[in-house]
Amino acid sequence: MELRLAAPGEAQVCYRCIEDARAYHKSLGFVQWHPDYPTQQTILDDIAQNRGYVFTKDNKVIGYCCIIFGEESAYKIIDGEWKTDRPYAVVHRMAFRSFARGSGLSHEAISLISDICRSADFDAIRADTQEDNKVMQHILEREGFRYCGLVQFDGGTKLAYEWDL
Repeated sequence: MELRLAAPGEAQVCYRCIEDARAYHKSLGFVQWHPDYPTQQTILDDIAQNRGYVFTKDNKVIGYCCIIFGEESAYKIIDGEWKTDRPYAVVHRMAFRSFARGSGLSHEAISLISDICRSADFDAIRADTQEDNKVMQHILEREGFRYCGLVQFDGGTKLAYEWDL
């Protein structure tokens, strides 16, 4: 699997990753993302700002994420404490196509994300997720992220995690 910047022509397949993840979340009984966020325009904005990334396997897009190098305004206030006050990258909207799910890609995905962050001289990564998203919580904790507290993001309270590379 590879991770690279998404091209503008890939916005539709990137959004399909989001839609597949929404359906998966719904099958598990929770809503990670509301119908009005993220939208295809969110993905187009990510790509235009060089922060939309695709996971590819055999030259086929199988996943999407947004990586922001620098501060996330929603993370300035936390009910808890971040591990570090050093510069950090943020991972948002990580989603995989339904046909790729269950094949153990999350470990490799986090490794690829950390490689990109290191190459950009960021040695901390932050992420957030819904309280009901036990799958993502498990992935983050398994990959060495530590729960740090609660943040307000996208109109609600989210569990905040940080990985100090």
